[in-house]
Amino acid sequence: MPSFKSLCLTTAAALLPFGAALDETTYPFQPPTDTDVRAPCPALNALANHGLLPRDGKGITIEVLTDAAYKGFTVAGDATQVFGSLAFQTSTTGNASTFNLDDLKQHSPHVLEHDGSMSRNDSYWGDNLSFNDQAWAMTLANWGDNEVITFAVAAAERTARFAYGAATNPEFDASSAQTTSLLEYSLILSAFGDLVEGNGNATLIKYLFEKERLPIELGWQPPTSNMTIALAQAMAAKIAVLL
Repeated sequence: MPSFKSLCLTTAAALLPFGAALDETTYPFQPPTDTDVRAPCPALNALANHGLLPRDGKGITIEVLTDAAYKGFTVAGDATQVFGSLAFQTSTTGNASTFNLDDLKQHSPHVLEHDGSMSRNDSYWGDNLSFNDQAWAMTLANWGDNEVITFAVAAAERTARFAYGAATNPEFDASSAQTTSLLEYSLILSAFGDLVEGNGNATLIKYLFEKERLPIELGWQPPTSNMTIALAQAMAAKIAVLL
């Protein structure tokens, strides 16, 4: 698990000012090779595809994760620590201080992966790691023609997705998915919208999910304010009251 040194580095990262702009020259996009591993998370996969995380997706430490999350999405160290500490619980590397991206597909015991994903299949149906066209098509249908993903749009999508899961998956675990799914929306809306009001740009969000690539070529840059755990929880609460 993360050491005292790691915790100090993580805390310090939460206090850093906005970092340097990202560019495709310094962090070029490269799709994964056959020997690389990826997570059931488009955002983490994008970080690996740009070399912010190890391109092979293996042996990730808390220091590396914290630096990548900050550079890629301006996620503060305290928020990375919360999710990072869970990620290490899935580790299959033989080293409790590292994990591989595909370790995060672990469904039982539940840690981070959850039913009702926006872009992945439920574990009950088999592959919960790879991008799933049907799951993503459902998300897009639930978003409709909205060019801005508001808290209300996010809540409606989440409600519809969970209703579908409960109706079709006899093992659908809504309780485990509740908090994680809302915090995922917090990251997405803050990265591609506003840190307080949400209002995520649908075009940018779709680009990330479908290409697992940061939308730098569309003119996007990471937020200019840190996404702390308190801000993420506050945004999740705003969505939750609309469910």
